[in-house]
Amino acid sequence: MPVRPLPLYLLDPGSPSSGVPQLAGWRFLLARGGVPVSAAETTLTPDGWAFSHFFDGPFVASTELALTRAEQSAQPWQPRLLSVPRLYMHTLWLHADTAAGAADGRPGEADLLVPLAPAPDRFHGLSRRTPPWAGRSTPGCGRRRRRRCAAPAASTCRPG
Repeated sequence: MPVRPLPLYLLDPGSPSSGVPQLAGWRFLLARGGVPVSAAETTLTPDGWAFSHFFDGPFVASTELALTRAEQSAQPWQPRLLSVPRLYMHTLWLHADTAAGAADGRPGEADLLVPLAPAPDRFHGLSRRTPPWAGRSTPGCGRRRRRRCAAPAASTCRPG
């Protein structure tokens, strides 16, 4: 069952649009018994969005943990994923403008980036405003979480 639809952005420092992440697809966490166990990713084709691949592994658990912690924060966020292939890194991008459309890939000054495990230690704290709950990655991400995923249908994290 798909839960947590997240826009996926690609940041390629060598591209003509260097510095502006481009919407590259959508990632859906897939749950079994309310627990995220894998993910599905889409890509844009001439016929529209189509599923391109399915996967599991540490990014699924670390994404779920980071989203859960973001939902517990006092500020509402628009969660996004940011992939930086040249650095072999994925981050949860917490966009402060919750009304922004998915096509708007411009980062804001109030946005936060949370490195997702297994990011190398040198990338922890990459944002001036990395939230305190981000810590040194996402401890316990190797274990599957046993709590029910209660994400709203819309792609916005809200406190409470």
